[in-house]
Amino acid sequence: MTKKKVHLKIGDRDIELLTALDRCPMTAKQLCQLSETFDLPFTDQDNLRRRLRKLAAANFIRAFPYAIASDGRTPNYFKLTRDGYQLLYGQGTALPKRRYFEAISPGHHHHTHCLAQLIVHLCVTAQQNDCEILRFARENSVKLVAEPFTLYPDSAFVIQRSDGRTFSFVVEFDNGTERVRSKQDVESIERKLRGYDAHQAKYEKFDPERYLVLFITTRSTQRLQYIFEVAASVMAQPNRTVFVGCQLKDFLNADPFTTPLFADHRSLRRTIVPPMPAIASHPVMTLGSSPKVHA
Repeated sequence: MTKKKVHLKIGDRDIELLTALDRCPMTAKQLCQLSETFDLPFTDQDNLRRRLRKLAAANFIRAFPYAIASDGRTPNYFKLTRDGYQLLYGQGTALPKRRYFEAISPGHHHHTHCLAQLIVHLCVTAQQNDCEILRFARENSVKLVAEPFTLYPDSAFVIQRSDGRTFSFVVEFDNGTERVRSKQDVESIERKLRGYDAHQAKYEKFDPERYLVLFITTRSTQRLQYIFEVAASVMAQPNRTVFVGCQLKDFLNADPFTTPLFADHRSLRRTIVPPMPAIASHPVMTLGSSPKVHA
């Protein structure tokens, strides 16, 4: 028997929910946290869950069970359906590959759940610091090529500070399952490091600002340090910053815009974007001097 489709009036908050799920599959708890950035946040999870059930009944989203425990229970995560995707982008829009709409393989659950946590915390703290997330690209939707390397980041985005300055990032999640070094030409952290460094060198003359690669680890500080040691050994210009990283738990427990969580291969620490430059309200001028301009 064909399930009868429920007709539902779609509001601005529904579009914000669908946009969030286009970025990454999320649980009701994660969506409720992210709704702090909505024009009209959800005040509690029960209200949000009721709306999710209506969106699911209208065939715009679908729930799948996670094979992980969160808060003592196994939550569901939500993904867009084909109808939900076309509602968001228009009926004539080409659909993503089939796996975009299908259940995530159990071996990828931990990765996806952690990535969603990162995205939620990033968006919430960005708004709290008067910054905006622009041009967000979901996992594997960006392709970076610098022969013989082809890279598909776990996500990519631009942060715009309140003064209009923008900062570009790609994200690489490390769950401790991928080998760091390999003598063979196979997938490894080392190969990714070489690929990103080659891609930066290839395009730096066109984009002097470039982008930073955020390595987010979920296992140990020692592994992150090892990644930095390998980065220092393979970079064409070790005196520049291409890779920065931190542990996910540290990222989630602090404000990345005000706390210098991220370190690079030289142990230099930084916030995710530089703080706004201080502007003197009454600059002092002396004869023959010129005002200093802050970069």
